[in-house]
Amino acid sequence: MRNTLRIASLLFSAAIFIYGCNKDDSIPKLPEKVIEKPEEPARVIRDTFLFLRKDVIVFKAYRGSLKGGIDISAQEKPESFWNSAKLTNYRYDTLTVTKDSTFERPYKYEINDFRFEQRKDSVFRWNRYARFWEFYGMRKKDTVEQYVRFYSFQKYTPPYLYAENGHDYGEISYTYYFNDNKYLFKGPEDMKNENDEVAWYGIKYIYVKKK
Repeated sequence: MRNTLRIASLLFSAAIFIYGCNKDDSIPKLPEKVIEKPEEPARVIRDTFLFLRKDVIVFKAYRGSLKGGIDISAQEKPESFWNSAKLTNYRYDTLTVTKDSTFERPYKYEINDFRFEQRKDSVFRWNRYARFWEFYGMRKKDTVEQYVRFYSFQKYTPPYLYAENGHDYGEISYTYYFNDNKYLFKGPEDMKNENDEVAWYGIKYIYVKKK
């Protein structure tokens, strides 16, 4: 019996010794408390508009020559200046209007949530990068017309070499590239280089209110 007690005492002492060697002064970290964010209040949907059709407003293209710019609109197509992916970039299948904003919902992509403002029949979207209200389209009783513009410009005629190609909301017209700005052309007659090029394409997507 004494031998059993002695062995038990030795084992207990050894356990205390091992625990003491492994112990450090660090305080065990408690699990962080998870703070749940309150849920945002549900948005009240006022109207939903479904895509109806696309209307072409204008397509014009000029190419430079020794005698000046030549109108090539009848021979060319928008795909000659902008790829098909870019031409459908602003094409959404649904516009959902709420009290505070509008959702633009593409087919299978993330929802874009922007601030909009209506002034009479005109709709403006807040450009969060340049920080201004840009023209977006028209809001009528049962339809929304979303205006999109595409532009392509090349100036190789001296003294300036300048080019751009892109698209945005709003309208585009002749005066966008033919005016007194020194970087642009005053008119097609100033396009004296064969690489000079001007093209613009204005369309509108029409959405109808869901019944």
